[in-house]
Amino acid sequence: MQPSPVQCPECGAPAPFRGAAISLVCEYCGSTVVRTGVDLRLVGKVSALLDNGSPILLGSTGKLDALPFELVGRLQLRHGRGTWNEWFVNFADGTIGWLADAQGSYSLLRPRDKSIVAGKVPPFARLELGQPIVIQGVPHVLVERRAATYQGAEGLLPFEAEPGLEFFSADLRGHDGEFVTLDYGEAGDHQRPTLYTGRAVDLGGIGLQPLRRFAGWRA
Repeated sequence: MQPSPVQCPECGAPAPFRGAAISLVCEYCGSTVVRTGVDLRLVGKVSALLDNGSPILLGSTGKLDALPFELVGRLQLRHGRGTWNEWFVNFADGTIGWLADAQGSYSLLRPRDKSIVAGKVPPFARLELGQPIVIQGVPHVLVERRAATYQGAEGLLPFEAEPGLEFFSADLRGHDGEFVTLDYGEAGDHQRPTLYTGRAVDLGGIGLQPLRRFAGWRA
């Protein structure tokens, strides 16, 4: 038997949940729909996404180390007066990741077991730029810490992202190009952040297509 089609509770348009997605932004009415088991509920309208000049498009595909993936959602975040994008990645093997997209720099990260850093890293308030932190025996240096807010979203996301909600995170770099993000969530007064690891990428190297074209760009 085919599963019953899921519809947006606000406008009745198709709401194509799939994979690990928990929330979905309806492309017709802009409502955020959250899935809990077989139940759907409305969170409200998302804030408008700002055009920050990214060449990346929702639905683009690529490969990381020969493993195909698709960009199925975008979360836009605000820190100070700037914004950046985090693209939710579905890999062909059923795993997930995030493609960070900030000011022409890109990194692809994947979630790891929280127990790797649980109790072994400082709470957010005690993080300092330049601070050395060892993760799985590899030295890293803290290069950024921020309290950011959700600006807007589109497509599918693995959690509920209410516009204006503040969350805390920190970025670290290793000596051999390792990228690490510690996501403390909505409260930074704990030592069990979600761990993401990965590396810097360029869009050509991961074969991301299609890309948004701008006037004056060569094909």
